[in-house]
Amino acid sequence: MKYTFEDGCRAWLTYAHTQPVPLQRMMDEFGSATAIYEQCKRDGGKTLRRYLTERNVEKLLQRSARPAMHEMMVDMQRLEMQVVALRDPAYSPALRFISDPPPFLFYRGDVSCMTGRCLAVIGSRAASPRAVTWCEELCRELSNHGVTIVSGLAAGIDTSAHEGSIHGTTPGIGIMACGLDVDYPASSRDLKRRLLEQGGLLLSEYPPGTTVRKSVFPVRNRIISGLCKGVVMMEARITSGSFTTVHHALDQGRDVYAWPGEPGSVWSEGAHQLLREGARYFVTAEDLLEDLEWNDIAVKPEKREPIAALTPDMQKILTILYGGEKSLDELAYESGLSITALSTSLTILQMSGLVRALPGKQYCVI
Repeated sequence: MKYTFEDGCRAWLTYAHTQPVPLQRMMDEFGSATAIYEQCKRDGGKTLRRYLTERNVEKLLQRSARPAMHEMMVDMQRLEMQVVALRDPAYSPALRFISDPPPFLFYRGDVSCMTGRCLAVIGSRAASPRAVTWCEELCRELSNHGVTIVSGLAAGIDTSAHEGSIHGTTPGIGIMACGLDVDYPASSRDLKRRLLEQGGLLLSEYPPGTTVRKSVFPVRNRIISGLCKGVVMMEARITSGSFTTVHHALDQGRDVYAWPGEPGSVWSEGAHQLLREGARYFVTAEDLLEDLEWNDIAVKPEKREPIAALTPDMQKILTILYGGEKSLDELAYESGLSITALSTSLTILQMSGLVRALPGKQYCVI
């Protein structure tokens, strides 16, 4: 993967850890990140103090030495990470025109995913099994109709949205609230790998090595909504952080949809509140496609792993699961299989599209 010095200077600028607006003002005045870097080296950061705080400038000066720049570029190359700027043709047209677009986005994967028919799917980390299963099926169907599913790689609804997208035919997008080299949550590592293998995209406005801070999630959420034509709210309490994405969506003029869920459930109160406030009601993927006027694309054939010949162990597992959802421990007890043998058979059954993993290490038959 080939990098230019401009790529390095763009990455260097993000280590100021400042707001998007001053960064973009500097880019507008100087014309390139390279010009900003060279001016910083000439006057020791004096010019940059017109835009940044003393602390921000000090951070850039600390990283402006050639060895530090080289180390940063080596890290980006090792991680197969690139950076796109606001004025670049590859930058999302939808995101470019929100009030505070990220001046730079680090990415891994296919950057052209940003120009697709993007739809955000959000909700609680502690979602009900029914909502998780339904969300995955919804996103799989939407993906098969050419929709790019966008979410935040968190547990619960985010994970089920990405899983559905991965099992569909249109690559999805994961938006991170940390550096692309940071696995947060730790369970997202495999999910990110599979998303990229499908041809999807990982995005972050934060440079490599940036760890998660609670204050970052509301800021990150403007990107989730900004990329998309609409935002779909699944299960969430009224106090859920998912509502920051909804608020960004409304400010950005995006459509907001809410799934009604279970009447009376605490996990559905957030969606019900949105429906009372005028969010659009939907139940099926067809409802969303029709309202978004995206029902002009025929269903793409699903890419499925070939079904392996069922071994006696797999047949035993399926027989047990036909009786209802089971945990890993319950399956081990009822089947008499070792954890190693059980895990191997479950993996093959999942790849074959016969079994689905649910939150809490629960499993069910598809």
